[in-house]
Amino acid sequence: MGETKTVGYKDILKIANCRKLLFSNFINRFGDSIDAIAFTWLVYQLTGSSTWSAIIFGLNQLPGIVVLPLAGAWVEGKNKKKIIVYTDLLRGMVIAGFVVLYYLHLVNPYIMAGFTLLITAIESINEPAASAFVPEIVQGDYYTIMQSMKMTVAQVVNLIGMALGGVIIAAFGVGTAMLIDVATFFIGAFIITLIDYSKCKLQGASINEQDYMTKLQEGFKYIKGNTTVIYFCILAVLLNFVLSPVSALLTPLVSSVYMKDADFLSIIMVGQWGGAIIASLILPKLVSKISFDGAVGALGAIAGIGVIMLSRGALVKESMIFSIALGVGSMFVMGLSLSLLSGLLNVEFVKKVDSNYMARCSGAFNAVATASLPIGAFLVTVVTVKLNADSILLYTGVLGILIFGGIYFAKKANMGKEKNIDAKQSIREHQNKQEADASYPGAVG
Repeated sequence: MGETKTVGYKDILKIANCRKLLFSNFINRFGDSIDAIAFTWLVYQLTGSSTWSAIIFGLNQLPGIVVLPLAGAWVEGKNKKKIIVYTDLLRGMVIAGFVVLYYLHLVNPYIMAGFTLLITAIESINEPAASAFVPEIVQGDYYTIMQSMKMTVAQVVNLIGMALGGVIIAAFGVGTAMLIDVATFFIGAFIITLIDYSKCKLQGASINEQDYMTKLQEGFKYIKGNTTVIYFCILAVLLNFVLSPVSALLTPLVSSVYMKDADFLSIIMVGQWGGAIIASLILPKLVSKISFDGAVGALGAIAGIGVIMLSRGALVKESMIFSIALGVGSMFVMGLSLSLLSGLLNVEFVKKVDSNYMARCSGAFNAVATASLPIGAFLVTVVTVKLNADSILLYTGVLGILIFGGIYFAKKANMGKEKNIDAKQSIREHQNKQEADASYPGAVG
């Protein structure tokens, strides 16, 4: 019997399409990481308000709730490559328009809110296309390794981008940082055009022939009847709902609790991306060795611990060394746990979902998950009237531990029950076999 070949990183790099996809991902992530620092810092710089930071964060998620499930059905059966290229170009042009307004001193919180809605709407068309595009290029064991490499590349670039983001803003200004993001969208789109799409595993012809409403209705029927996809949606909602305050309040936390500036924000983000890099490297080995259900509860609770650690900045604000140690350490814990959880969820999603429904399920899944973010941001906006950023994050971390710790022990208890049921079933089957043998005429008395 021949041995099963183990797929490795070298096997992925031998595939031209995979190399191009990884390089495009490298370019786009670099721009996004710089823009993440620039845009969030610009919001707080213009408003000086934690409330506005939470509002902009919530608006950034809002279009996805409506657009994602509709876009998923529209994308299904179409050329995913073209959709990715066009949406990347469009995002680059929109951000370029925002930069022009910034240099003309016409940007205010309302302008930022409008551009946030527009950019996110375009991203909501890009996401289901990108989610379905990768499985069309690589399948089977190659997909897990490809996802791991994408995560590694993304986190390494994010690490570089976040480290340089504060420096670029300080040296050249927010406008220059955002222009870099514009350039990366155009370059990334060009690289995607070079991918050979003719030999990829595409969807069945029947999907291509369906009209939009039929695709939409069948997609929702498939999701409704698939308990695994529903479970994934619930997990994503819980995770995003608990952790949305971190994204909404990170800049105000750095400024008002740690008493630091944009450079410090870049430094602590290094911890998050460092944890994510390690997670991406160990993901392929963990996929086959750990239970997904058990990992969800444990990793979610660990992320909650990281949030609590991050919230305690007031204890060390007088010391730069201790502030960096706490900030980097807490972000590392969150980056490691959340990246592992995200990677495991992506692999499980592709395993469990029919390829003919991938874009629609991906769109609906992302929409449901995203819906929790503006709700969480809205609650943060309300709570900021009464509580400071550090108190909100402290309670958020405790809530995360309770929720995901509960999931872990509930799944563990359920697994124990299933083992007992299997054991009892085996005993009954053995007893039935013995009784059948004893009643057989030829049996030895």
